[in-house]
Amino acid sequence: MKKTILGASLALASLGAAAETFPSQPMTLIVPYTAGGSSDALARALGKAIAKNTGASIVVENRPGGSTVIGAQALLGKPADGYTVMLAAASFVINPYLLNQLPYDSVKDFQPVAQLATNPHVLVVGPKVPVGDLKAFLAWAREQGDKATFSSFGNGSSGHLGFEMLKKQAGLAMMHVPYKGSAPATMAVLSGEVDATLGDVGVVAPHIQAGKLRALAVAGNARTPALPDVPTFAEAGLPGFESQTWMGLLTRAGVPAERVQRLNQMYSEALQDADVRQILAQQGMVAAASSPEAFSAFMKAESAKYGQAVKDGNVRID
Repeated sequence: MKKTILGASLALASLGAAAETFPSQPMTLIVPYTAGGSSDALARALGKAIAKNTGASIVVENRPGGSTVIGAQALLGKPADGYTVMLAAASFVINPYLLNQLPYDSVKDFQPVAQLATNPHVLVVGPKVPVGDLKAFLAWAREQGDKATFSSFGNGSSGHLGFEMLKKQAGLAMMHVPYKGSAPATMAVLSGEVDATLGDVGVVAPHIQAGKLRALAVAGNARTPALPDVPTFAEAGLPGFESQTWMGLLTRAGVPAERVQRLNQMYSEALQDADVRQILAQQGMVAAASSPEAFSAFMKAESAKYGQAVKDGNVRID
């Protein structure tokens, strides 16, 4: 009996030592987007903060393309040892509903590590739209039917599907006009090509502050620090509507639980770094650290929400 207890104690001690020494070699953070963008900037700031906090080395590896599919495949090509993680956003949970024959199972092949940040969308209209608040906009849009238009930063993007959810909840028939990226989608509203958009805070805020776009509501559960005077949808008269961009971390399925917890701790602590906070603020994002279990539940809820939006909007990839 004593030998059994001793053996169990030694095994637990060994596991504890393994957890404490992880990581003991350089780590990789895959960014499934091009270098120089907001996601890349956040990844590099997180890497520097982790190096400062723990001494661990983080190599940022950009793997853009395929709506994050290329980056996800790159992650699956690495060992399930926790040394490689990937920055993920809403597109990761949207892809299964829009892309045929994904080369992986989005649920079974990956393991959530931590949510990092959220970025609520903001409903904005251009100067030609004769409304001053959300209730007036909804009434105007219902009168216009499908003559009213909205832009998005891509067919099947979170901004597009967010607007499809808004259409269903508010009884609108607005026409979708997709663009290749947030900047052209926003410029389309500025120029009057389209009437409205649900844009990322960091993209639309400068135009709102310059008086070129009119912000009607923030699609989050609280006002955003970047636009403190803009009400939430609930405050403006449409409770229950939320639409946002978010970022989180995934690793391969099969990574030991103690390593996933260590990764969660490292990245959650890095979110407190001043330089990371500055990057988040510049993008209108808010730190949203969570446990692996909470992030898993969040992703499941987001997947169900977007799946319904794809169905309701009859969304197809061209």
